[in-house]
Amino acid sequence: MELLKNGGNIKSPDGNRMKDLLNLFRWQDALDILILTYIFYRLYLWLRKKKALRMVLAILALPLFYIFAQWIDLPLSVWGLQNLWPVIIIVLVVIFQQEIREVLGNISLPSFFFGRPEGLSSKIIDKIAEAVFQMAQRKMGGLIVLQRGDNLDELIREKTLLDAEINEDILISIFNSQSPLHDGAVIIQGGRIRYAAALLPLSKSTSLPKEWGTRHRAGIGITEVSDGECIIISEERGEVLLASKGKVEKKDGKEDLKENLADLTPMGDTKDKERTWPKKILEDIPIKVLFLLLVCLLWIFVIGIRQGEVSFNIPVEYYSIPQNLEIVGEPPKEVNARLKGSQRLLSSTKPDQIRVRIDLSNAHKGINQISLAEANITTRPGITITSFYPRNIRLQLSPISNSNKKP
Repeated sequence: MELLKNGGNIKSPDGNRMKDLLNLFRWQDALDILILTYIFYRLYLWLRKKKALRMVLAILALPLFYIFAQWIDLPLSVWGLQNLWPVIIIVLVVIFQQEIREVLGNISLPSFFFGRPEGLSSKIIDKIAEAVFQMAQRKMGGLIVLQRGDNLDELIREKTLLDAEINEDILISIFNSQSPLHDGAVIIQGGRIRYAAALLPLSKSTSLPKEWGTRHRAGIGITEVSDGECIIISEERGEVLLASKGKVEKKDGKEDLKENLADLTPMGDTKDKERTWPKKILEDIPIKVLFLLLVCLLWIFVIGIRQGEVSFNIPVEYYSIPQNLEIVGEPPKEVNARLKGSQRLLSSTKPDQIRVRIDLSNAHKGINQISLAEANITTRPGITITSFYPRNIRLQLSPISNSNKKP
């Protein structure tokens, strides 16, 4: 059997599947596998801290099972998934509609692909810390949300666009009780005050202290549904809290707050700067290897279902020869045919799985001209005949001589 690819010939005499796959492998496939592995790994990192990970695993389980069913030839399972796929998708969308909305609303492409959300400079951190503790000293309540990788626009409501630079006076004036913008949160994006008077989602936690009111629940709530951080200034107690990932920590002074903000924002993360590329590559190595193997399996499947053609020498079988007649000479023993189908199916096809069967029940003594048709060729399901040669076979039948007759 000879596999044809891009006008070239790749020999596959024994249907060796692994050898065929290696022959089909190009440098573009290696690049494709690495890109998909990186995207899947970034998706895993992005969803690891979110509730949506359960949704993604449920959705990915179905195509993975479909690939598995195709690979080991489970026709009933393949048929069921092919015909019920639209219904399954609708059911999954209904079940996970809230998670899907949060994922599409929060995703930030730079953060997703590069994992480096825009950070805050040390000067901006100083200004925020100064304003926060001045407000705490004056018993002014407030919420300051620091956006990191996730887009917060879909999570906050009734916001007022400011797009102002950050300084102590502006922050303090916003949260002044006489200001029309004081009732809500300030959202800091890209080193600027993007929104004010923003309403945040409330925390659904049942373990929060009873004395904490709406301000605390809102400050914690935004960190439960995003990777942002929120500075909470308590009006009653004049204390400063920093909420991150649904957890709250009290800050005792400006330096304490600035140290935490420097750790939370990439521009001040000295630990990240110390990480070299080799160290980054070796991080989460078991997870990365797992995704690499999964993408390789996906590549094998995609290559397997890709359509291809082979040139195949098919053995000829003659049957129902009339009694007292025999074939004289050397009849054609093979027919050369071009078969079309998935490359996985073609590469695994063996000579005994395809036959040319010629019925000689109507043959007569002498020269017989037999026209071949596709009906004479028995193939595997999923493989079609595009052409074959010869289309006519010339046979000579003669009476069986006495020496060849069975006693």
